[in-house]
Amino acid sequence: MIRKPAMALASFVLATACASVTTREGERLRITSPEFRAYVEAVFREQNRVATELAFALESESLAAPDRTSLEAAEQDLLVACEGLNEVAIGRREGADLGPLREASAARRAPQCESAARAAAGVLESIRE
Repeated sequence: MIRKPAMALASFVLATACASVTTREGERLRITSPEFRAYVEAVFREQNRVATELAFALESESLAAPDRTSLEAAEQDLLVACEGLNEVAIGRREGADLGPLREASAARRAPQCESAARAAAGVLESIRE
């Protein structure tokens, strides 16, 4: 006889094995695939790069008020969209076990993080022009 927790875990494993995410470019990746893992890592690295650029840009004393407001909004959007990926990365770095359900949930939001990083990079570019 299978207990309810074991059945729930088995259902989760079956559901996540078939689950996929559509990237910003429209590519569908299974969340258990090596391609998805590489995609999430690339998104994480890109959002870190953009967040760093935003932080340095916001430190500029010569930044006009409207530009500062645009950069602050882009930074906030980036932080919210990428919160899950950052939580997983911090958890792994610290050796915490967030559990497969929580990690899968965060990973599924990678396309939103990717979009926010690109939007923030666009704001940076428009201010530099």
